[in-house]
Amino acid sequence: APAPPVAPPSAAAPVASAASAAPGGGEAAAVAPVAVVGMALRQPQAPDTAAVWRQMRRGHSTASAPPPGRAATGTGHYLDAIEDFDAEFFGIGPADAALTDPQERLFLETAWEALEDAGCTGSRLDALRTDDGTPRSVGVYAGAGGGEYALLAAAAGAATAGERGDGGPVPRSDTWNLANRVSALLHLTGPSLTLDTAESSVLVALHHALAALRRGECRAALVGGVRLLLHPSGRPPGAGEAVGAVVLKPLELALADGDTVHCLVRGSAVGHVPAGPDAAGAPAERLVRAALRESGPGTDAAPPREDAASVAAAVGDAGAATGMAVLARAVLRLRHGTPLPRPGRPGAEDADPAGTAGPVRAAVCARGAGGVEAYAVLEEYAPEPAAPPPHSAATERDRARAEPAGGPGAEEAELVLLSAPTPAHLVATAQRLADFLASAGPAPGLAALARSLRTGRAAMSCRYAALVTGTEPLARLLAGLVPEDATDLRLGGADPLRLGAVPETRAYLAALWAGRRLDQLRDLWLAGVDVDWAALEQGRPGAGAAVVPLPPSAFLRSTHRLGGGPAR
Repeated sequence: APAPPVAPPSAAAPVASAASAAPGGGEAAAVAPVAVVGMALRQPQAPDTAAVWRQMRRGHSTASAPPPGRAATGTGHYLDAIEDFDAEFFGIGPADAALTDPQERLFLETAWEALEDAGCTGSRLDALRTDDGTPRSVGVYAGAGGGEYALLAAAAGAATAGERGDGGPVPRSDTWNLANRVSALLHLTGPSLTLDTAESSVLVALHHALAALRRGECRAALVGGVRLLLHPSGRPPGAGEAVGAVVLKPLELALADGDTVHCLVRGSAVGHVPAGPDAAGAPAERLVRAALRESGPGTDAAPPREDAASVAAAVGDAGAATGMAVLARAVLRLRHGTPLPRPGRPGAEDADPAGTAGPVRAAVCARGAGGVEAYAVLEEYAPEPAAPPPHSAATERDRARAEPAGGPGAEEAELVLLSAPTPAHLVATAQRLADFLASAGPAPGLAALARSLRTGRAAMSCRYAALVTGTEPLARLLAGLVPEDATDLRLGGADPLRLGAVPETRAYLAALWAGRRLDQLRDLWLAGVDVDWAALEQGRPGAGAAVVPLPPSAFLRSTHRLGGGPAR
């Protein structure tokens, strides 16, 4: 065989990382940890994050025949209803939705759910500002492969870009638009890019997002990926589908903002590992050491590793979404503190090395078909115990307001807000929240729930507000909500009033808030006044606990396919 034009080096240089580039030589200090503050997942036979966790704990295979109506052939790991999408929620017309790659549509929905889980679609999103004051400083880093939707369109006889000469719409399957569409629709101002390094795509995207956060290019980052089997050609045996996203913030900022921290990302490294018998040897181990250097001194021992084999039973060979499935498994294991079954090893579970001191860690690794390998070290989040506040009559009054005695029924009245693009969406979201409050699991306190909805959810056109004194009466109100209960600002033909930006209006709203005139604030918000709830919350007792995870807004999906309009 012909020799390559460049011979391999005799001794490989160390893999560069943010920590190893530190001046002064010697052992580099750890880089600042980054917090995972939100996530959303969808895997075969598991339509949401909670279902994914239950599936991981069972450890069974999801392999099945293709769902009815799919172009895919052969046994694989398939998502359900990939042609279904809530175009109305995002203000996308039916024709545009049908021309948009389903990978892009599912990633958009998943990105929204992850941002809602992080409490980052309302005024807290606007508060993520760069040093020059630019709001919504969120980067979007996606991993995906593309092109199959265009192949499917050609197979179905639909016009492709090369066949049309009239400038009319054509089916889109541009991978680069995956991240850009999220940034454009949500008006996010950070970096926005889609990467394709095959199976390692999402972990490479994670590496770039961590670097951007540490350089100050964005205040938060959305990292995710998607893979759908849209066309039967070129499919490996056991191929699979998945979509997911996580939201990242520097830990210091996450704690200042009162975010729920699921786990930490301590270090990462990316490099090209040549194919051959030593692919899993020294070149890969250099990546491990580079990521461990970023994690700080005293971390020479590699933690238990999650890789493609760890998730094969759940998602199969998920292509560009493999790294997302691997990352999700590690995040959920650290978040719940529960060992998981090891695929292919009955009775075996994840375990940390015996005698390991300090927080539990996990490593995630993925290698792309072209040789790009990515490695990251994750760590459980163990918050330091809060120091008891100084005792005084004032602090006792504050504690009584924030954590009243007597249980939920004795809580101070709180203003609970819900909004959606249509009355039907509003009712569906209210029912989802009512079901959550009525479930057997522990419900958050009323103050935390109300604060999370006010500051962490976008204010849309159809609105509902309630003054309640406990989660039980709130659940009853939400369960009985009907479309006629919604205040529909669209009927007035005007956008929500942007009076909140006027200094005099801000001062008036702050005075109402300080006086606990929640009834007047409710009426103004229902009338369409734009209220910066995050700014009002500053200084309130308990404001440090800004966000608790809540069920995401409900999507009312309809089917969008090439050559036909939406069908319920």
